[in-house]
Amino acid sequence: MKGKVRGIITVFAGAYGSGKSEIAVNYAIECARQNLATVLADLDLANPYFVSRDTVSILEQHQIKLLAPDNAKAYGDVPNLPPGIIGILRRNLNTVVDLAGDKAGALVLGYLARFIDPLQFRIYLVINPYRPFSWDIQDIADLKTMLVSYARHHICGIVSNPHLVEETDFEVIVQGHLRVAQIAALSGIPVTQLTVPAHLFEEVRLKYGEIVKKIDLYLRPQWL
Repeated sequence: MKGKVRGIITVFAGAYGSGKSEIAVNYAIECARQNLATVLADLDLANPYFVSRDTVSILEQHQIKLLAPDNAKAYGDVPNLPPGIIGILRRNLNTVVDLAGDKAGALVLGYLARFIDPLQFRIYLVINPYRPFSWDIQDIADLKTMLVSYARHHICGIVSNPHLVEETDFEVIVQGHLRVAQIAALSGIPVTQLTVPAHLFEEVRLKYGEIVKKIDLYLRPQWL
């Protein structure tokens, strides 16, 4: 049986290719392993590829409830929010949100923010400096402005997610994280987490310490 619910709403927002969906899935599973009743809300309504709702069988194994839009309507001109999302927010459940890092995502978050207690609200930006639209300082600044404006809540931190799929090695992570740290300094947002694959975790942690977080690749396509 699940333990006492903390009722924190944790949002991971980022551009296409940033890895935000992978981060959201990993975080939800981490919460479940801590015996927290957890909901994963897939609010990436713009991108049909590599989204958290593709991991439904894995989430079910961890007793994580998935909220996702109807696949047939998920990418229409009018955002189609998952059924029950407002009720979940009002029930004060531990909820992880996978959010598109664009204006549509900001609009959705702004709408939902009215149902969220600000003290239970956390927003994080996920940045992969090796992906287009994910690392440019102006893009990050624009996304930050949109999210803060619509959600009426500050950005808690940046999740540094530097990788090049199977080409990722220690040097790729070091150089990528350096770029993310520069973006963070210019943006005025702290880096709160550096995510790395399991085989590099110990080596990277020796260099960067407690901010390093090991993640599994649940959204990795079979053809890679």
